[in-house]
Amino acid sequence: MDRFITNYEGVSLWQATRSTVSDIVQFVIDENYKHHQGGVTHDDVYLKETFSVLMEELEMFDYSSTIVARDVMGKIVGVIRTSHWNNNPHKLPMQVLFGEDVVTPSELIACYQHLWHIGRFAVKQEYSNKGMLFKLLMLYAISPIFKYREGVLLAETDAKLLRVMQALSIDARPLSTGREYIGSLTIPMMATKAGLTPFLLNNISMAFDLHVEELSHRLPERVKKTESEQNYPFGYCVVGKTTRTLPL
Repeated sequence: MDRFITNYEGVSLWQATRSTVSDIVQFVIDENYKHHQGGVTHDDVYLKETFSVLMEELEMFDYSSTIVARDVMGKIVGVIRTSHWNNNPHKLPMQVLFGEDVVTPSELIACYQHLWHIGRFAVKQEYSNKGMLFKLLMLYAISPIFKYREGVLLAETDAKLLRVMQALSIDARPLSTGREYIGSLTIPMMATKAGLTPFLLNNISMAFDLHVEELSHRLPERVKKTESEQNYPFGYCVVGKTTRTLPL
């Protein structure tokens, strides 16, 4: 059974178990085709992509944390997956798609200490307009990066989503030109912890009842919330008497 995390404005967030992987894959594939192709056609390409993504997610499961958003009926309306790559034996999805020369994991780890990858980011069309679910899922996806002093994030994103991320103060830097993947033009990108910090500080109160230790004197009061009943899937929070803190 998936592990409950929190509720937010009619949506519940859950940390996925292995039994949910096939449902997650189906949702991600279908939403990508709906967003970028106008609908789903169960042709040979679709079936091949579905099988390939399913195999990858099963292999990656033990090295990842996948957050699933569900509506009041329990149906999936959003998904995002975060993987820590320092001790991950698999090849980066970015290298599989764009070639091994696009990034060198060992160099990134030497420079930033911790390497993370975000994948399978999808939001149901009905929930994409206001951006609330996008921000909520992104907050939980990037939160483990802030457990450490340094870090860098890699992802493959479609061109439209890349522009949205940049508009939301995420310093997402394209690493090469894109290619067609799961129904859309997909671009490899990276963002450092410093490049993610403005987005975190602008939206942190949506997801976490905490303050940020080193910057607390500069943060607005809306960020400093008292503790409430929530589960935190990544174990990064330090519980104090009145707040949970997120070290920077």
